[in-house]
Amino acid sequence: MLWPFELHRSYHRRNDIHARFGGQQQGGISTPADAPGIFIFTGHGAGHVGYQDAFEADGSFRYTGQGQLGDMRMISGNRAIRDHVQNGKDLLLFQQTKKGGPVRFEGLYVCGGWEIEQQPDMDGQPRQAIVFTLVPQNGLSSEAEDLAEGAPIDLSLVELRERALQAAVGSNETSPRVALAKVRARSKAVRDYVLARAAGVCEACRSPAPFLTSSGQPYLEAHHIYKLSDGGPDHPASVAALCPNCHRQAHFGTDQLSLNNALLERMRRIEK
Repeated sequence: MLWPFELHRSYHRRNDIHARFGGQQQGGISTPADAPGIFIFTGHGAGHVGYQDAFEADGSFRYTGQGQLGDMRMISGNRAIRDHVQNGKDLLLFQQTKKGGPVRFEGLYVCGGWEIEQQPDMDGQPRQAIVFTLVPQNGLSSEAEDLAEGAPIDLSLVELRERALQAAVGSNETSPRVALAKVRARSKAVRDYVLARAAGVCEACRSPAPFLTSSGQPYLEAHHIYKLSDGGPDHPASVAALCPNCHRQAHFGTDQLSLNNALLERMRRIEK
């Protein structure tokens, strides 16, 4: 899905976000049932109720999960963040700078893992808090770099698919230091399989790849059907291998909605 939010632009939470896409209008994690995204809100007042959110020097974002009193549990919004990849959901981060003010769109993120750490709850009592490490999609390696490396030639299609499915399940509890590397590895595992699955033929127009790369592989591009950019959370059922022309059409064509819907249905049938 191409989200209508511009990076670092401010929006009215109720009118611009929930009125259009649904989801809970209160709290830090909003999970609309009929939209392929999870809205995460941080900013004003978070530290006063026990949440210790912070942007790190490497661009990642440490986000304290849901739950104001007592130990946090991996349920509801916390589970939605953890499982967003296999559920085909984007993570959209918004920051509020003052109480009652607009929220600023900080971009699309990927859950790279989480930690359990002690933080005070709303009453100032120590509790076990879930702290997610969210990695910005634009911090991932580029598609061109992954294509240059090439997929492992010593693995069969079945082995590549198994590796991709295991990667798409997401990270277990991990430290922020390894989150970005794990997200990159996950994205590349899915891309390797999808390009091998296509066997040199565009999965949209069914035409052969337009040329061979310097490594001798057919040139196709991994298209994330749900996603705004070409890096980010992946699952084999929501990623298609396309020729460059179809890839641009899927992003910018007047028929992009119908094309992406058709691709999604086709990929789901393939991966059923």
